[in-house]
This record gives sequence, C-alpha cells and structure tokens, in this order.
Amino acid sequence: MKTENTKRNADQAISETNAQLNDAIVEPVREYGVLTTNYFEKLFSVQFDAVRNFSDNSIAQSRSWLEVKDSDSFKQVIEQQQQAVREFAERLKEDADKIRALSEEYMRDTQSLTKDSMQTGRKHLEKNMQKGKDQVENTLKKVEEVASDIHQKSEQQADKSRKSTTS
Repeated sequence: MKTENTKRNADQAISETNAQLNDAIVEPVREYGVLTTNYFEKLFSVQFDAVRNFSDNSIAQSRSWLEVKDSDSFKQVIEQQQQAVREFAERLKEDADKIRALSEEYMRDTQSLTKDSMQTGRKHLEKNMQKGKDQVENTLKKVEEVASDIHQKSEQQADKSRKSTTS
C-alpha cells in the first residue's frame, strides 16, 4: 500500500513538475518565438515594399530621361524628378512610422509576455514553497508522534521494570 502511494505521489509530482515547466518555460518561449516571427514578418514586408517602390520609381525615372527630346521635355522630366523625390521622402517617413509602430507593439507585447511569465513563475514558486512547508510540518508531526510513541513505550517498559523489581 505504501509503495503504491509513493509511486502515485511520485507520478503526481512528476506531472506537476512537467506542467510547471511547461507553464514557466516552454509556453513563454513558444509565445516569444511566435511574437518575434510575426514581428520580423511584418518588418520585412514593410522593408521589401519600400525597396520595391524605390526600385520601380528609380526605373521609371531612368526611363523618363530616355524620352527627353527638347527643352520642354527636359523641363518636364526635371519636374517629375522633383515630384518623385518629394514622394520618396514622404514614403520614407511613412515607412519609418510603420517600423516605429511595429517596434513599439513588439516591445509592449514582449514586456507583457515577460510580466506574465514572471507572475506564473512566482505563483509556482509560492505553491512549491507552501508544499515544502506542508511537507516539513507533516514530517515534524510524524516525528513527534513517533517520539511520543517511543516515550510512552519506554515509560511502559520502565513501569514494568519497576514492578518486576519491586515484586
């Protein structure tokens, strides 16, 4: 019976330890991996869109120079170039704002994940400390019971010895 209880207690302890390990380490690491992967996916998307836009505009500007045939077309190309530079500067500002917003969101989410993980770890620590305290108290109680039993038996033995020597 004691062996079965010991095995059951050990299995339960292993199960609880695995659950705590999962809650405190595995799950937060997985969530952080998802968070980081999503962040970089969005970041790369913004950067690739910016590069694609810059490339398309650069090629279009290069082609516009091929259409220069006189002073009017030259003037028109210069105006188009100036407009393209203004649009490019605006696009850079928009992209920088997107990247800043993505980074702020990532930092907020990372901080929240860290806070949640630390709270989970603290709860597990408190639970384990309480279990340890309870186990120590139970052990002390058992030791006191055994000591009391030993004391009673030695008192009984002493009484028997006194009765046998007085008789």
